[in-house]
Amino acid sequence: MESEPPGLHAPCCAAVLRAVPLGALLVGDDGRIVAANPQFVEVFGLRGVDTSAGADAGAVADAVARLLPDGLPSVRGPRGEFVRRAEIRLRDGRVLRRSRQPLDADGRRLGVLWLVEDVTEQRRYEAELHRHIDRLGELARDRAEFAARTSHELRTPLATVLTFCELLADPALGALGEPRGEYLDTVRRAATRMRDMADGLLHRYAQAAGGAPPAFAPLDPVPLLTRLVHDVTPWATRDGVFVTLDVPGGERPPLLADADALERALTALLDNAVKFTPAGGTVAVTARPCPRPGDVEASQALPSSQALPPSEPSPSSEPSPPPAPSGWLISVTDSGIGIPKEFQDEVFTEFVRAPNARRGPYPGTGLGLSVVRDAVRLHSGTVAVHGDEGHGTGVEVWLPLGGPPGAGSGGPSSGGPVGAGSSGAGPA
Repeated sequence: MESEPPGLHAPCCAAVLRAVPLGALLVGDDGRIVAANPQFVEVFGLRGVDTSAGADAGAVADAVARLLPDGLPSVRGPRGEFVRRAEIRLRDGRVLRRSRQPLDADGRRLGVLWLVEDVTEQRRYEAELHRHIDRLGELARDRAEFAARTSHELRTPLATVLTFCELLADPALGALGEPRGEYLDTVRRAATRMRDMADGLLHRYAQAAGGAPPAFAPLDPVPLLTRLVHDVTPWATRDGVFVTLDVPGGERPPLLADADALERALTALLDNAVKFTPAGGTVAVTARPCPRPGDVEASQALPSSQALPPSEPSPSSEPSPPPAPSGWLISVTDSGIGIPKEFQDEVFTEFVRAPNARRGPYPGTGLGLSVVRDAVRLHSGTVAVHGDEGHGTGVEVWLPLGGPPGAGSGGPSSGGPVGAGSSGAGPA
């Protein structure tokens, strides 16, 4: 007895299509409807059109075609050889994603399954998202252009102000006297800060526009820190802030670093610490070779299952050696106004300043810690902020000895002597 030839059974197919979340229409090889689920009728508004089993699929095709500006690739021809997917836009503005899947069994074409999904909201959301992205890009370019232009225009008059300050302070022109000398110092300090802000903005956007590639070379951080602390000390002393430096002596492992980027980051940390510390406060700078933060604790932690019983003596009275240093930890800690905990992540974003910094007499652009963030990322290091509002700020920067992956692979950027001479350009 021959088995029944394969075919599409309407009751079973209708039950399956009702469970499909998309609009679905199953058309047999003879061009007649096998089954259509309610979602298909709803998405095309086919109420009044016969979609029952055995009805001519041409009526459905004609009803759908009337919804389209240019007509629809019809379901009249179900004998297509390939899976077809496309998006169509209806006259009412809706966007539908439809697909056609030929159904075959034992080499015989049984029919075609049409699936339809309303993706109007998804496409509207994507279009809105692209508009917002484009607008943000335009705003970022406008901001960069404005900041760079403004900074450039500021540098010339500031250079003139600073030049005349130096001329007026020349003893050859005669003593200025106590009040006028203090006034001149105030003008010079304010102009210097404005010039540094302008230089920071110019460098920031020149870097964003694509500057020179980083130049990694062996560097001893101690001479660099010593020089930077020496440079900031006169300003700190005038403001009544005491600065200390604690660094190791003797042989020190070199750090593979981009000297310019590192110097800009450390200068920004020192400037921030002094600027936000009131008279009578302190700024402590420390540096030491050490493992990555967290590695020491992990290496010293011993699971309880491995601990020796109290009755057993230790196999060796020698303490275990500390883990070998794998990087440098540089810390700048001040007793200043502090950063509120809820802003300690945000302050690494360009132009973001904590509320207590904006309220007080602290000039700035909010770029200092973003420079630190960029330098840490460049070196594949880590940065952490400690403290709270009213309790000072501590910033810890850890940088790996070998720099980022690939930095020591050779070439002109990976050589050079170790020492103060490799510390790069002056403060930014």
